[in-house]
Amino acid sequence: MGNRNKRNRKVFRVLALGILFWILCMGSAGATVKAGEQACVIDAEVLPSDKYAYEIQLTVENQGQDWEGTVRLTICDNYYSGSYGSASTCAYDTVLSLPSGSTKQFVVKVPKDSMKRTDGMVKVTLLDKNEDIMAQKEFNRLLQAQAKALSMGILSDKYSSLTYLDMGGNELNYKGNNYPIKLVELDQDNLESALGALSFLVIDTYNTSVLSDQTLKSIEQWCNNGGVLIIGTGSGAENTLSGLPDLEIQCSKIYEQGEAEYDSYGYAYVDISQLPMAELIDRNNKYEETYGVLALACSWGDGAVGILPYSLSDLGGVDASFYAGYTKEEFTEDILWQVSDYSITHYGSGRYTSNYSDVRYTFNRFCRLLGNGSNRLQFGSLKVIVILYVIFVGPVLYLILRFAKKRDLYWIAVPAAMLVGVFLVYVAGRGFEVIGTNVFSATIEDLSGGGNVQTYLRCYDAGHKEWDLRLAEGYEYAGPLEESHYRNSDEETYYHHVKKEGDRLFFGIDPSTGFEDGYFLAGIAKEPEEGSISSDLKTDGQFGIKGTVTNGTRRDFKYFALIVNNNLFVYEDLPAGADINLERAEKVFDDNAGYYNGAESYLYNFISDAQRRGKKKDVDVLTALGIGISYLYSLEDPDMTAVIGVCEDWDKAVDDNCNEVSYGCLYAVQ
Repeated sequence: MGNRNKRNRKVFRVLALGILFWILCMGSAGATVKAGEQACVIDAEVLPSDKYAYEIQLTVENQGQDWEGTVRLTICDNYYSGSYGSASTCAYDTVLSLPSGSTKQFVVKVPKDSMKRTDGMVKVTLLDKNEDIMAQKEFNRLLQAQAKALSMGILSDKYSSLTYLDMGGNELNYKGNNYPIKLVELDQDNLESALGALSFLVIDTYNTSVLSDQTLKSIEQWCNNGGVLIIGTGSGAENTLSGLPDLEIQCSKIYEQGEAEYDSYGYAYVDISQLPMAELIDRNNKYEETYGVLALACSWGDGAVGILPYSLSDLGGVDASFYAGYTKEEFTEDILWQVSDYSITHYGSGRYTSNYSDVRYTFNRFCRLLGNGSNRLQFGSLKVIVILYVIFVGPVLYLILRFAKKRDLYWIAVPAAMLVGVFLVYVAGRGFEVIGTNVFSATIEDLSGGGNVQTYLRCYDAGHKEWDLRLAEGYEYAGPLEESHYRNSDEETYYHHVKKEGDRLFFGIDPSTGFEDGYFLAGIAKEPEEGSISSDLKTDGQFGIKGTVTNGTRRDFKYFALIVNNNLFVYEDLPAGADINLERAEKVFDDNAGYYNGAESYLYNFISDAQRRGKKKDVDVLTALGIGISYLYSLEDPDMTAVIGVCEDWDKAVDDNCNEVSYGCLYAVQ
């Protein structure tokens, strides 16, 4: 019995040792795999670049074995991340070979017009040939290093308590676009000289009586020109308002913490009365009380003024529990947004002005319409064949057989006629097959001062599998049109795909159904188009505009448009090398009044009705012109004079197996 127990204990020890050895081996194997995945060092930096594309320099160092695969860069839009999933709908791939011990550095260009925000995360992933992840690194808010920012001046004795006003890098929607905020610390000496570069000026916990009359006049003029002034008061209201009598705001009382009666207007979970508050009197009923944040706000020329009954430095000192589920960044954004909404330059102000968001929406609408005009399928011949077949197989065939005294062959002739009919329908329908990928492109080029040449593409394929196309030589970057698709998912997926192999770029989509549209933009470095466009124009009450336009290029303009003082006029036919007197030109559209700007009116009042206006065959070329027109309106220069012409049969943007219809727009701003 004892021997048996000893044998059992030995067997148990052997089994235990074996299990322990197996666990150690598994752990060792796991560590080896993990080490293999971390064998590459990844770094990313945004280089100074032009206004068209972000240039992200990637450095990959291989500390492991020889590796060959793909370096994938994706950008997650912070606004759509978190509970809303990921908006990283485009994968920017670079095919790379990296021997052991080597380092490679290269640049990935991302079009700025593909990005709505820059406060998201850049993710760099190394994939092997089987699409397995070998290494990955994330870079938070990388693009903001080179993003255009709103400058906010801070005039305060407690500057360090106000640094949260940059919202931690979150972006503010302003003039229809999203911008990060850059803080500028100000004092009595540099305030006046700094105003020209500021979008916002915050004065809080500061004795304004020390400011000179000239400085105060400069602040007022800055507001008149579109600046947004925000003043925090609270327990320091008298000092802060002492030098600003023109605001016509008086402090009648200071409430200690918890004393003020506070109506939250829907923000019951943010009790501002827990801060010291000033009772402010609007002496001339100039201001309105904003929703939730309790600012007294009004328009001031083209700008705005907002005065808060509490101090922003006090607000910055509270902890997260003060907001009870609301964040400090969100509350700050509400303050900035609601006050700036009173300026005529801010998105949402109404005021019959267009902003970046409106123009981009119009631009994207034109891109979606490209290819919907004269290229749509026409089934007239098929209709004739079907009608003739029905008539022939019925009474006509019967009468023929009766006349030939062969009525007994009727039931043989009907199937034969059916086969012939099917064959004819097949032959006639061959022209309606979508073979390959259909591409419609519009290229826009500036003749007045160089600059980047951009092409906008609408593409679709009959299949539902992923497809890609190779761009023509010279294209340096490509990306999806902003907001053209969102795939809300936390998975490592993409919808748009841009790949670089050697010096050539490929682009495509991963559709879920057939005939799914993909919208892209691409930038090309090329020799400037030869020639010039010039004009001698004057406004005229009868014709709206008069004068001459000269097409000094080698391209014929099927249509051309003039933008003068924000008014739009569209004419037909301007051959290469010709000039034309507008009084004798055929005007097809003008819009010099109304709620919409010229590009919007051209879209809603002309393109949508172009077929009924007898321009059915030219809908696509007119739509391509609309892309160019809306691009010019995006320059936001209401005083510009511009001429733009549209050409058919432009240089192909795609060098691949596809069916491309291409247009070009040449313009000059004078």
